Amino acid sequence: MELLGRETRERFGLRSRSQAGILIFSLVSTMMLLSSLYAAEASVFKKAREAAIETASPILKFFAGPIGWIEDRLGAISDYFRVLEQNEALREENAALRQWEEEARSLRGVIAALEELEAYTPPPAAKPINAFVIGEANDAYVHSMIVNAGANEGVSRGFAAVDERGMVGRIVDVSPNAARILLLNDVQSRIPVFVEGSFVEGLLVGRSTSQPTIAITKLANGDKIQPGQRVITSGAGGVLPRGLTVGAVAAVDKKEATVELAADYARSRMVRIINYKFPDVEATPLGAPGAAAAAAEISAAETAPATAADAANLPAAPPAAPAPVDEGD
Repeated sequence: MELLGRETRERFGLRSRSQAGILIFSLVSTMMLLSSLYAAEASVFKKAREAAIETASPILKFFAGPIGWIEDRLGAISDYFRVLEQNEALREENAALRQWEEEARSLRGVIAALEELEAYTPPPAAKPINAFVIGEANDAYVHSMIVNAGANEGVSRGFAAVDERGMVGRIVDVSPNAARILLLNDVQSRIPVFVEGSFVEGLLVGRSTSQPTIAITKLANGDKIQPGQRVITSGAGGVLPRGLTVGAVAAVDKKEATVELAADYARSRMVRIINYKFPDVEATPLGAPGAAAAAAEISAAETAPATAADAANLPAAPPAAPAPVDEGD
């Protein structure tokens, strides 16, 4: 019995192993068949694609010439209209420049006439100092530039730095051969500005963005500020010279005006530092020799009539009293 059972178990084990082998062989055969079919299908598609390209190649070459000719003509037409638009813009710009030229010539004539009358005093001369940008610090809170001009070239703290488009910033740190420029969009930047067209003065405050804002004082007419108006330095407090281009008003709300800066810091590679000296105003001491004469001139100017017409309108002096008559004579 034991021998019979052992033979039976061995027979079933051989059957199970043979079935597993058949199953594995079937899977491998199926995979090989699929891969061969895929390779054959890919080869067929590849051959069909190559045949289609080979067939369409002469047709594409035939139509490529006319299509290229049409594209060239269309491009020439668009370029023609683009040139017309540019010419129109240049004509308008030339007309505006001619108007400015006429105004400049008229102002030059007025200045020449005043100089002949010795009634014109020119503003203090500004000596520009050219410098190259050798370093930048543009992170979340600090926006500054390092230039290769320092105290040896005459650079001092407070000087304005400009490029060909407008004001870049002001000098805050100076060494013998280098200086640091605090840009207008830095959070620590504060400069007095003037808005042309609205006659409003304010303080340009940096916000670490490309567009600083003008803090409008309560006494200023902030409602007169309009987008597009030019913003320049006001020269208030003698901090910066008046008239440096800062930018233009981009947007206005009830509390502040956003300014689009004229200078492009990403393109600024060379700057010009304005060495501008303000004239000093010194009070005359009371004990000085000229103090009494100046006070007398001021007093005479206050008491004297302003014009001949004012003198004519003054009341006449009262008549003199008659001299007493001596009866004894």
